[in-house]
Formats: sequence, structure tokens, C-alpha cells
Amino acid sequence: MAEITVALIKELRERTGCGMMDAKRALQEADGDVNKAIDDLRKKGEVKAAKKAGRETAEGKVGIVVEGKVAAVVAVKCETDFTAGNDEFKALVDNIAKAIHASEGEASELAYPGGGTVGDAVKALVAKTGENMQIGSYKRLTLSGAGFFGSYLHSDSKLGVLTQFEGADGGEADLTLAKDVAMHVAATNPLGLTKDDVPADLVAKEKEIALEQAKQSGKPENIQEKIAEGKVAAFFKEQTLLAQPFVKDTSVNVEQHVANTAKASGKQYKLTAFARIKVGE
Repeated sequence: MAEITVALIKELRERTGCGMMDAKRALQEADGDVNKAIDDLRKKGEVKAAKKAGRETAEGKVGIVVEGKVAAVVAVKCETDFTAGNDEFKALVDNIAKAIHASEGEASELAYPGGGTVGDAVKALVAKTGENMQIGSYKRLTLSGAGFFGSYLHSDSKLGVLTQFEGADGGEADLTLAKDVAMHVAATNPLGLTKDDVPADLVAKEKEIALEQAKQSGKPENIQEKIAEGKVAAFFKEQTLLAQPFVKDTSVNVEQHVANTAKASGKQYKLTAFARIKVGE
């Protein structure tokens, strides 16, 4: 049997748009013959689905699953709001979220509830509807010890948020906090939990802009540097979750609100992660 190399798999994927595992399987069945593998994929309808991959997918839904020590959120995109509102598409989104919740790995290659892979299920519905569908952004959060999650799904199901708290299991007030912070994230779209999570290139750009603005003030160089530092500090306050003024009580930031709620509950926990997934982003 011919050796199925990475180069062969790459070539087949580029020519058909199929998934990695589908490409490998087709090549194995075709004994390494790329053209025969393409014909076999066409016969199965898999290339037909791939040809739709270039069409715009501006619609879709977000699915969320929170259970036990794991939480998952995923956006699945399609072309029209008609399909997005279809029960079969909604079921697909929910099942993909369940698959991501159940296992780590590339989403399209995960086991799909009911059989096959997530990729198989997407292609089957593409073939049935004739509409392009794609798995968008997704995130899987896990707790290693005590903790709890919060979640928020916007009314149009195009935006979903998860928040993760570690240190203690959550009671009613704590779970309300977790959901409130998730709603806060939906509204403010922070760049990261703390300034350490903000991409370095964005920080560098902000510093450059702040310094240039400070230079235009005409003040002494040492004052310019302080002005620039102040602008960068303000940027972090606006763009990092823990430092942002809490939307329901702007007299405190999110970190302070979490600490106050934990203290009132007689517990010790902290906000350690969040995920914000939106269709189209």
C-alpha cells in the first residue's frame, strides 16, 4: 500500500476542501492516488459540500453547554437567517456544543452525538440544504478543582459568553454573579482578563499613539512620558475585564465586585477566565 504522506493529504485538502481525516481516509482507500480519491469524495457528495465553502456565512447561531467541570461555547455559521432558524440547524449547533464539551481537539474531528464526526454532520446538512455552513470560533473551559461557571446567550443566539470562577463552588448569589459578569462581557467585549492577556502588538500600538499625542502637548519630555503612561493605563482600564467598571455598579470594577460578592458569601474565589463568541467574529 502506498505511503499516505502529509504532502498528499495537503494536496487533496487544497483541491477538495475536505477535512484532514476525510482526506487521509480517502487516500488510504485509493492507495495514494489523489485523482481517484477526489472521484471517490465526489461520489460521496463531500466535494460538492466543499465547493460551497467560499460563500459568505454571515448568519448562524451560538451553542452553549455547561455541565460539571466543563463548559463549552461555539458559533456555527450559515448563509441565511432562514436556515439559522431551522430546527435541524439549531440541533446541529447544540450537538456540536455537546461534542466540544465532551472532548478536546479539532471540532470537526470530534465524535458527533449519534455517530460519525462533527465534520460529517455539518457536511450532511450542507448537502441537504444546499447552503454553506462552517464551524466558527469555539472555546472549552475546564475546572481542575472547586469552582463554577456563568453563561449568557443573547436573545438572537448570535452571541454567547462563558465566565469561569475558581476556588469554591457557587451558591445562588455566586451563580447570579457569574451570569452578571457574563452579561458584562457581552456588553463590553474586553480584550483580555488582565493587561497580561492583551496582545503585545496592540499594547505597543497604544503606547506609540499615546506618546505621539503627548508630544503634541508641547510639554517637557518627562511630562510627556507621564501623560503617555496615563493614557496607556486608561486603555487597560477600558479594555481588560477585571479593571473595567462593573456595568451594574460603576463605583467598583469587576475584580472588586467579584471580591465583594465572595466575601458576602463567606467564600474565597476569583474570576479566572472568560470566553466571548459571536457569529461573524
